[in-house]
Amino acid sequence: MKKTYPTTRFLSWLLIAAMLCSFAVPIRAVGTDATALSFQQTDRAAVDGTLQESQVGDAPASPRPADTELVRVSIVLEEASTLEAGFDPENIAGNAGAMSYREKLQARQDQVAAQIQAVTGEALDIVWNLTLAANLISAQVEYGQMEQIASLPGVEKVILETRYTPDVVSTDTADPDMSTSSEMIGSSAAWSAGYTGAGSRIAVIDTGTDTDHQSFSDAGLHYALARRAQLEGKSTESYLQELDLLDAAKIEDVLEQLNIADTVSAKHYTAEDLFVSDKLPFGFNYIDRTLDITHDHDGQTEHGSHVAGIAAANAYIPNEDGTFSPALEAVHVQGVAPDAQIITMKVFGQAGGAYDSDYMAAIEDAVVLGCDAVNLSLGSGSPGYSRNSDDTYQAILDSLADSGIVATMSAGNSGAWMENSYNPTQYLYAGDVSMTTTGMPGTFYNALSVASVDNRGYTGMY
Repeated sequence: MKKTYPTTRFLSWLLIAAMLCSFAVPIRAVGTDATALSFQQTDRAAVDGTLQESQVGDAPASPRPADTELVRVSIVLEEASTLEAGFDPENIAGNAGAMSYREKLQARQDQVAAQIQAVTGEALDIVWNLTLAANLISAQVEYGQMEQIASLPGVEKVILETRYTPDVVSTDTADPDMSTSSEMIGSSAAWSAGYTGAGSRIAVIDTGTDTDHQSFSDAGLHYALARRAQLEGKSTESYLQELDLLDAAKIEDVLEQLNIADTVSAKHYTAEDLFVSDKLPFGFNYIDRTLDITHDHDGQTEHGSHVAGIAAANAYIPNEDGTFSPALEAVHVQGVAPDAQIITMKVFGQAGGAYDSDYMAAIEDAVVLGCDAVNLSLGSGSPGYSRNSDDTYQAILDSLADSGIVATMSAGNSGAWMENSYNPTQYLYAGDVSMTTTGMPGTFYNALSVASVDNRGYTGMY
């Protein structure tokens, strides 16, 4: 009987033949007159593979403001802030000793402001008096007055503040899907163990919140909390009392200790005005000094709602018929802590972007309001340290971590160090970490970003 080969074996022979033919083409294409390739061994000692230990050349100088130009500065005083003095941030508004210390710092700041008026001939244009996490006066002054102010008794230094603006990027229609990301970071395991963020307060210091969004509805939150109470065998009323949710009454108790107290009083706002809902129990516009915390009247993007959704978008979405659907099924979005309350602190608005002291004023108020976590998606667009940045605000953020407050700031998420380090030779320094994306200022106390603390690059916004 005649032996036949399977089709697959025949195809294999064809492939081998094709490969051999492909080898033949470049060999014949070389021609008889072509010079043959040759290799020569090189002494490895002749090649220096070490990185530069320091910057080669000078970084480009930033434009110097005119002496009469108004600039936003932080006048840092010598005395320790309230938290630096060792007062416990937990329930600090109820700590008589801590509040007395803040009053003493405020009185000293008033004295410094009077001294500045005496030497400049005009009243100091004060924006914020910070006494909790920082001890500084934020003010508008002429650039040429900075050195004179810094020489006054009790003043440690005067620094220019950095101003931040949203990085607006046009995109197609969003198609969010957090139903898979929760598995990646372990949220689902926490939810299964009963950790849903119930009773927690998360401050989002950003562009504001879409107060009408379905993921931030009061009904959705209360439905979830009622289900949780049932699972724990408790009545909804007793369970809510245990959670100690932030409400208008609790805001009223600490209102005088907030940095916005003077504005609230001057505009005749009340704690009820600051209270939006149980899901959004506190909202204030720190940049415009108003109650408008939405995205409706400025072009500062809806990033704040995006961040708030990642943190605490509800687990249930209300339907028109009064029922509720699981958010992961209905809209594919559920926050990491879906039952947490969101404290909205808008620092981007009609007046523009946030200066350093604007977000620090919000952080201090978040501490007074008893927030468990404070989130700021601020920082340089590129990784590394800003050339004009003083380390004052970085030190304040680090001290917050030392005080036990969970204050997290974005670590810069566009670019890598080797793409953005300033170096005329286009090479890295020996101390550089080539893949870091950590910007400044930032909260470095986490395992992923601590390696870049000692880097010295020249990037960021000025």
